[in-house]
Amino acid sequence: MKVKVLSRNPDDYVRETKLDIQRVPRNYDPALHPFEVPREYTRALNATKLERVFAKPFLASLDGHRDGVNCMAKHTKSLSTLLSGSCDGEVGDDKTIKQWKMEAPGYGEEEEPLNTILGKTVFTGLDHHQKEGVFATCGQQVDIWDEQRSSPIRSFTWGVDSFSSVRFNPVEVILLVASYCVENPNMEVVFFRCLKADTHCLFSFMSTCPICVAAFCKCP
Repeated sequence: MKVKVLSRNPDDYVRETKLDIQRVPRNYDPALHPFEVPREYTRALNATKLERVFAKPFLASLDGHRDGVNCMAKHTKSLSTLLSGSCDGEVGDDKTIKQWKMEAPGYGEEEEPLNTILGKTVFTGLDHHQKEGVFATCGQQVDIWDEQRSSPIRSFTWGVDSFSSVRFNPVEVILLVASYCVENPNMEVVFFRCLKADTHCLFSFMSTCPICVAAFCKCP
């Protein structure tokens, strides 16, 4: 009768101090890791893509966000000003519009909004007029707001669909709103003037992806 005794050395798996990294046993047998080669190929391919991203003509990487960037906007008059926004785990669908200072707060000061407007529905898009002190929001309806008032000066609705984006025309006082029809893959574009809905256009697409951004093309 033979008896085999299992003997384990504590030095092989016990940390000397609490700051040491926990040792994890691993079997390097290739038969147990059939996807090791494709995995390493994917890692090498991703590293090569990153090298191409940071190669010329790449200029710089701008830091400052703790989360992914969700929106970007450029200044209409200043070429050196670019605005970017991210949620950072703090932005929610709370039906509010907040106005902030462009200057950074001083040392020890908490950044508070200058004005907070409470709306009736969730907002999915916002755009400010380039010359006038008014801005527009969209969601279940399109609202036009004055900077000095806490209620919309004009509201527009079009059917039961909600709007996803709103933009001011840089030349005329017209709003371009893009909405997505759930029943069919179409993009509805509604042109609004100051007092009424002016025209309604329907564009058909083969794709079923929603139209998330509306924009005007400024012709020379």
